[in-house]
Amino acid sequence: MLNILIRKLWPLMSLAIATAGCGKKITESTSSIVRQTENQQLPSSYVISLYGLESSKRNYWLPRPAQFEIPNRLRVSKGSTFQKGVEIAFDVNEFDSDDFQFKCIYTPSSDTSEMRLKNCEDYDGNDFGNVSDYQFSLRSNDIIQIRFSGARSDDLEVSAVFSMNWI
Repeated sequence: MLNILIRKLWPLMSLAIATAGCGKKITESTSSIVRQTENQQLPSSYVISLYGLESSKRNYWLPRPAQFEIPNRLRVSKGSTFQKGVEIAFDVNEFDSDDFQFKCIYTPSSDTSEMRLKNCEDYDGNDFGNVSDYQFSLRSNDIIQIRFSGARSDDLEVSAVFSMNWI
């Protein structure tokens, strides 16, 4: 008799235990955490890098529209900069690297751990002059391309750090 009673009550007891769970109440605050990460701020530093061993150019898509200043130097983390150059092109056509809004050219400096900004020019080769303290703008999903000018440099690794004002 007791066995019959247990067999009939056991499904109801297990259902009651499963419904009660661990006793933790689900609240709205868990969904607000998800909303906070969706809307969180992007970092103000935007780093692009090029590793010669991997490729001679690399594209970076902007996640949001931004205003920024052109970095005066590139950091060299590995390799020799002797007789090498690096270009950073902005608003590059994804299918044609020679189609861009403007580019900045970096050349070796006396300090082997960096390359210095030589000049910036538009698509037609017109020099921008002094670009320090000038704010440039790009739209969301515009491409910034970092590339070696001239020959590929297998041993060179460089990075540019942009100070971004995300719009």
